[in-house]
Amino acid sequence: MTDDPRRRHLTPEEAAELRRRAREARGYADPGAPRDPAPRRERPAGRTGYQPRQQPEPLPRGGSARHTGRPPERSPRPRADTRDPYRQPVDPRAQRPDGGRPRAAAPPRDRRAHRAPRTRRPGPLRILGLILVVVLTLGVAGVIWADSTLQRIDALTDYPGRGGKTPGTVTLLVGTDSREGLTPEQQAQLSTGSESDAGGRRTDTMMLVYTPRDGGRTMLISLPRDLLVDIPGYGQNKLNAAYAFGGPALLTQTLEEQSGVRIDHYAEIGFGGFAGIVDAVGGVDLCLDEPINDPLAGLDLAAGCQTLTGPQALGFVRTRYGFAEQDLQRVRNQRQFLGALMRKTMSPGILLNPFTALPLVDSAAASATVDTGDHIWNLASVMWKLRGDPLTVTAPYDGMESGDVGSYLVWGPSTTEFFDAVASGRTPPQDYLESGP
Repeated sequence: MTDDPRRRHLTPEEAAELRRRAREARGYADPGAPRDPAPRRERPAGRTGYQPRQQPEPLPRGGSARHTGRPPERSPRPRADTRDPYRQPVDPRAQRPDGGRPRAAAPPRDRRAHRAPRTRRPGPLRILGLILVVVLTLGVAGVIWADSTLQRIDALTDYPGRGGKTPGTVTLLVGTDSREGLTPEQQAQLSTGSESDAGGRRTDTMMLVYTPRDGGRTMLISLPRDLLVDIPGYGQNKLNAAYAFGGPALLTQTLEEQSGVRIDHYAEIGFGGFAGIVDAVGGVDLCLDEPINDPLAGLDLAAGCQTLTGPQALGFVRTRYGFAEQDLQRVRNQRQFLGALMRKTMSPGILLNPFTALPLVDSAAASATVDTGDHIWNLASVMWKLRGDPLTVTAPYDGMESGDVGSYLVWGPSTTEFFDAVASGRTPPQDYLESGP
């Protein structure tokens, strides 16, 4: 061993003493020895105010590692819950077949929360509903427009002594020989002649459409133009003369006073309008028992079933010279054709097809003349009633005579009994109904 004390080995007692002195130098007392109070350091003279103590003191438990030589004891802090809220606990009984760690059950995922928003496609019912709304809207707009284009005239006027309401609904249909709106070429095509050739406006077609109040069968009553009647202000004359003397107003007043039947609606159509309606529906199918040839009406039809165009249909309802009963056979032909026209017009193939329905409505509205209180739906109601199988009859008469007005049909007891039944809301006797085709 060397004599240098710095290089010689220390005994355990010396080493312990050195460690104790080192701790005391750093400010830590011997754990086994009693701690002496730190000497109070005198404040230097001339210094005032707060002076911190420079004598270090032991730190409390959990102090800095720089003073204790060991890591500080930290108070436990709550850990954030990082677990998946959708993860289900593992069932220890659910072991994997290969003996590995059991799998956790798949969490139920809320697909609505993670699903990206998408545009909802309309279903077939919604599309169908939209189509129906559009069709109904266009239909209502079309009806309002057609009603506004109707020509109106004051045909049903009040006069002293006018009768009361007839049970049911009565509509007067009038076909005139008006050529209004027809060019000379169209008049030649329709074989109508000119207005001057006809000697003024006349009517050769007059029909009453009667529907009883109890919902009974509709009646289509043809009024022969040669019936002798009392025309207010003009005396006795043929029925069609009332239209020539005073137009629709005098005609309706004459019929009401003569028959006792009150008329509720009035509709009138001329030559051109009638032919236009027939062409708008694509012609009318008709079956003839015998051929018809009438150069004056521009008509040449073979026997059998065929489709009549507008000019042919107009000639068919006008012709009378080739028949033995002339005017009486003509009114039968008129009822036959009118029934066929109504069935064709009110068929689904016409009404649901805009390429036929629109021209039909346009032609009917532009050529028809109605009373000031009538509308397009009143005409549609009459057409709907005639589409089926109405009772068709010619108003009865009691013989034929001649006088100052030429040959005429007598308005006799049979005629009065027939119209009395209609005016009271009753169906006329069967004997009168058998006179129709």
